[in-house]
This record gives sequence, structure tokens and C-alpha cells, in this order.
Amino acid sequence: MRLKPEQLAQHLQKELKPLYIISGDEPLLEQEICDQVRAAVKAQGFDEREVHHVEGNFKWGELLEAANALSLFSSRKLIEIRIENGKPGDQGSKALMELFANPNPDNIVMLQLPKIDKAATNSKWFKTLDQIGVFIQHWPIERNQLPSWLANRMRQFGMKADRDALALLADRTDGNLLAGAQEIEKLKLLGLEQITAKHIEAAVGDASRYDVFALSESAFKGDTARSLHILSTLQGEGIHALQPLAIMTNDIRQLLSFMQLTQAGTPDDKALQQLKVFWPKKQSQIKGAARRLNVTAVQQSLTICKQIDLASKSIVKDDPWRLLSSLVTKLCGLNVIPDRL
Repeated sequence: MRLKPEQLAQHLQKELKPLYIISGDEPLLEQEICDQVRAAVKAQGFDEREVHHVEGNFKWGELLEAANALSLFSSRKLIEIRIENGKPGDQGSKALMELFANPNPDNIVMLQLPKIDKAATNSKWFKTLDQIGVFIQHWPIERNQLPSWLANRMRQFGMKADRDALALLADRTDGNLLAGAQEIEKLKLLGLEQITAKHIEAAVGDASRYDVFALSESAFKGDTARSLHILSTLQGEGIHALQPLAIMTNDIRQLLSFMQLTQAGTPDDKALQQLKVFWPKKQSQIKGAARRLNVTAVQQSLTICKQIDLASKSIVKDDPWRLLSSLVTKLCGLNVIPDRL
């Protein structure tokens, strides 16, 4: 049986299968899916829990013995098997098929795998297990799906957010569902129910101390004095140079792609849609920077980003904060700091 993550809760209310296979690379979704299974089996009297990490010279024979052993404390248990690379190997494949050739009715097994490919799902061991249990595959939330995902999560807490707020929160937590979930919990703790973009700007910015997002926003506007002040403050707080660099690099790449698309004849709004830039304020920032800068300057900015990365990792001898200053002034349309690149 194959289920989507959103179908699992209804399934668990009706029945329990002897096996649950969870596969994917999104940590938050995996954690929440596994927690649902754990809660459901515990409610049905599977009070004991065993966890087996399959790595190195894992002894599959001991797993089989544990699965068939009588517990001193409980007659029913949940056995979790975590295969880090998703490949049990020949010995593991045989052991898993043996485990379910004559399954112990007092056990429920939860098999946790990373994202697996078609070859794995076509293997004999997987097909055998797939016929016995439930296979739940979770996928990363795409950027254009993220505002909807955040809105649904807010509703679980009795909260609502306007379109701009969802777009901004999605922009600041893209690629990190856990961060998005944590920000929503923080907004709830603040007692907020009707969320606006101003709430997101204030709350999410506070999580980044001085708000590293403000550095990129200010540089895109061409505000040299404020950008350098923000940069100085960030450095004084002792944060690592890679933190503002990550945000600025992503924004510069979006800017360059936008400029290349529009120069090729794509309308501004369509280009932003293709780049999945939905927050109106961010759209305005990109359009404004594109009017001030040329493609060469933006490409040079990306080159500086690479140099900052190397300097931050001590691969090249240079001061990453000096280079960040050079990057900021270049984005502002100036070259007041000598460029060693």
C-alpha cells in the first residue's frame, strides 16, 4: 500500500500494518511522519521501542533474534530500522525478507530510508516488503508550494497570514522547512493570530540578530551608508561571514537570472514568476537593482562571493569582511574599496 503523507493520519485511525516504510530527504517531514506512526502504535499497546541503525558491520542476525525474542517488559513492540544509505545489501535484503516471511504479530516495524531511486523500488526485497506494509514517500516542498504549506501549518495553530506575509516567510525559509515551522511556533508564542508582512519582518529578523536580510535589501537599493553600517554591526556581533554571504549570493543569482531573462525579451513579471520570486517587496528590490546595475557588475559581484567563500574557509588569504564590504559597495554602484580579484 502506498500513501501520501497527508493520508497517513486517516489510515492510522482505521488500522495498523505490520510494516511502515518511510523514504525521503526532508528531515522535518520524516520526523513528523515517524512521530505519527509512533503515537498510533503506542496507543494500540505497542509500548516497547527498539531502534537499529544499519551502518558498517551491522549484524542482521541479531536484528532477527531481537524481532523474535519475548520481551521482559511488554509483549508488543515497535522496531525501528534506519538504513542511512538506503541499501541493505545482500545480507540485509535476505534478512528483511526473512523477517516478514513469518512476521511476529506482536511487532510493528518502521523502516526509515533516504530518498530511494527506481532501481531500489524494483528490487526483490523492496517489492516483497511493499506488498506487506505501507510505503510513504515524502518530497521536499517546492518553492511555489511553500506559501501554501506555511498557511496550512499556521491554520493548525489557529493563525492566518495575508499573501505578503506568506510570501516573505517563504522567501526567508526557502529550503529549510524546520526553520519555517519554528518561525510559526514563535509567532504563536507571541500571541499573533492575524499575521502580516510587518510581523514577519520583525519576528524573523530578530531570529537573525541584526537581520542579515536587511544587508542584502539595503545593498539592492543602493544605500551604501546603511549597508556598510549593517555590515559593521554584523561583524561586531561576531557572526560568521558565511551567514550574510549565503543570503546575498542567493539574491545576486536571482538578480542575474532576472536580468538575463528580461534582456532576452521575457516580461518582468513573467521572469519573476519563473524565478519563483513572489513577495512584492523582493520583486521591487530586484527590479530596482536591475535598473541601476549592468550584467557585468552583477557577474563581478558573484565572483566576489566566491572569493569571500574561499577566504572564510581559509582556502585563500584574505579578509572575508573586507571582501564583503567590496561586495556591498559594488552592488550599491560604487568601487570605493580596492578589488584584489
